[in-house]
Amino acid sequence: MKQILRTLIVDDSVATRMLLRDMLESAGHQVLAEAENQDEAVKAYAAHKPDVTTLDLSLAQGDGLSVLKAIRQLDAKAKVVVISGNSQQKVLEMIQAAGATGFLAKPFKIDELIAAVERAAGPNQL
Repeated sequence: MKQILRTLIVDDSVATRMLLRDMLESAGHQVLAEAENQDEAVKAYAAHKPDVTTLDLSLAQGDGLSVLKAIRQLDAKAKVVVISGNSQQKVLEMIQAAGATGFLAKPFKIDELIAAVERAAGPNQL
């Protein structure tokens, strides 16, 4: 039986959050909360302790790297999949150094999102 993952979505775009929610829920996973900035993300993470967090690297207020670091300070074992249109090696190295457990390049397909989230929750990450 497949594990149902409890997720947190962090993205400043309402449309993207809705799309991610639909994709995750259609795969049988549960979305516990959504956040659009660092403040909301850290509060939602602390309140819900999700299995996996999806995190957009570019946010209108703050940036995903700061959110990643704040979540990892809260929980060193946090599983975070960073989503970005920028897949340059330098960016990948920065997010990996900050503790990301996965990366997903935009644009992506539903199966790529689900695979990235499920991989991040498991023992073999990034």
